[in-house]
Amino acid sequence: MRYAIIPKGKSLTDIEVEAKKIGARNLKKAEVIGQIFCELDQAQAEKLAAVSGLVLKPLKEYGTSQMTAQSPPAESISDVFYLLRSYFAPPITGTGLTVAVLDSGVRKTHQSLLGKVVYEANFTESPTAADVFGHGTQVAFTVAGGHHALGENSGVSPGAVIMNIKVIGDEGIASDEAIVLGIDRVCDLAEQARTSGLFPTDDLYPNVINLSLGGEDDGDPDNPVRVACRKASQEYGLDVIAAAGNTGPKMTTVMLPACEPEVIAVGAVETFGELLVWERSSRGPTVQGETKPDFVIWGTNLEMASDKNDEDFLVKSGTSFAAPMLAGLTGLLWESGRRAYGEGWQYRWTAARDVAPYFSTKPQDAPLSKDNAYGFGLPAMGAMLGQVMSSASPNAQTTEMVQMMTAMMMMAGVMGAI
Repeated sequence: MRYAIIPKGKSLTDIEVEAKKIGARNLKKAEVIGQIFCELDQAQAEKLAAVSGLVLKPLKEYGTSQMTAQSPPAESISDVFYLLRSYFAPPITGTGLTVAVLDSGVRKTHQSLLGKVVYEANFTESPTAADVFGHGTQVAFTVAGGHHALGENSGVSPGAVIMNIKVIGDEGIASDEAIVLGIDRVCDLAEQARTSGLFPTDDLYPNVINLSLGGEDDGDPDNPVRVACRKASQEYGLDVIAAAGNTGPKMTTVMLPACEPEVIAVGAVETFGELLVWERSSRGPTVQGETKPDFVIWGTNLEMASDKNDEDFLVKSGTSFAAPMLAGLTGLLWESGRRAYGEGWQYRWTAARDVAPYFSTKPQDAPLSKDNAYGFGLPAMGAMLGQVMSSASPNAQTTEMVQMMTAMMMMAGVMGAI
């Protein structure tokens, strides 16, 4: 059986020695994150688990859940974001944002994704990083899909780029090992970019990790994926955004890794009409009692790139697509802030959560505080973008988010999603 070994006091080198001492086989290391994966029989596992300074975890499986609609919606989210981006002169496009999509691969030859994939890695047993299962292409499009010849179909930030990190195999299943190795690679790329002196806006400097996948929340903070997500966020400055899951409306159905407090968990609301949480969007609290999700955003009847050919589009629903919508919104907020405050200005959802009630909107009958259906609510995107731009003085130059967040605190009661 295959296991993850997580240091709890011992160094990675020390636990590698301990694993080899008892006969562990087929070792793989996530050097940056600091985990080892190996084959152990039951007796070996029991012996290694008794060693102090480490935690041994059997590997789990993760999957995706999505629904395909039969026809495109009468209205399109792409139109909404097109108008939002065009409010500014010149229009904002999310340029400078790099999102690492840890998924089933990306059909990078699709007309709306040409030139979008700047890096690829495959941590599955599938032969290529292409999208055979049919999920990662839609996630990538939601973040950064560009205009195509037949209309205005586009993702949230068409100026953003994608790192295609394949962790879901062609059968639609991922393991702890593949996901952690994928996160490890992204952290390594972020560190390489930083030490090489690249700006965070460089294509090869990842800013966000998107995880539109999930497994059952077992309440274990030492789960390898949760440990990796925490390290990516706290030590490498990456926002880790994950789909809440499509197992609602029952309570305590938020999936792993969205259940991790350090991860930004995104649920789905109905795309058009009243601001109602989608029936199937997973609800909190987590097994550990954490209130989740963190935010909700549109997630039903979304038009996106097909994984089957390079010209077609299809319509899908799911929190799998709400998560990358929030990831893509990072690019618009960040670009508008850089225009106002200079290239050093940063935006992180982990920091924004501290004042989220002041820039999020909910139905009138929903709790004012963070709750287990809507989280903080739907980010009032137009108000956020407008506030960032209007708060800047002509000579303002700052690397701190505090100025924007202070301004947002005066926005209490802001209405509308746009």
